[in-house]
Amino acid sequence: MLRGNVVGLRPMQSKDSWLLHKWFNDQRVLEDLGAEHIWFCVSMDREFQTVDEMLTSRTRRYFIIQLLEGSRDIGLIGLDKIDLRNACAEIQIIIGEVDSWDKGFGSEAIQVLLHHAFVSMNLHRVYLRVAEYNDRAKACYENCGFRLEGRERHDHFHKGAYRDALIMSILKEEFRGRSDA
Repeated sequence: MLRGNVVGLRPMQSKDSWLLHKWFNDQRVLEDLGAEHIWFCVSMDREFQTVDEMLTSRTRRYFIIQLLEGSRDIGLIGLDKIDLRNACAEIQIIIGEVDSWDKGFGSEAIQVLLHHAFVSMNLHRVYLRVAEYNDRAKACYENCGFRLEGRERHDHFHKGAYRDALIMSILKEEFRGRSDA
């Protein structure tokens, strides 16, 4: 387990399909993700298949975010599209337990995963995409040291209109320069 002060990141397991099914079928959780391929009401068979693909992939590494006190699972975080040749990966995170929002758990989980990415995996750049209207997530990412790189115009359809996604990233030397790294 990768440990922070309040949260830990444990490797995802097949049995976690039940958690992901619960979180990705909660409209409150999905509301502002702006994800390209999030489908509401995914079947359990499809969820098990997705988790198996995640667990066997060489370009994906996912963890369950767990509160250290009480060992309660509250979210999912991972590195996707891991490119070892170019030393980069895309970070993805979701806090699936709504009562755990706005408590700093996501920020700490990101810092723990960035430390793993830059120190253990020797990555150079970690990036993400975030919906332009997801102010809570943007503030979290900026607080974690991510910088705006660009915009994908009309990236997805949300609430009756095409909306943009923002691309943000952090480099290894930027992470190292942070006092909370």
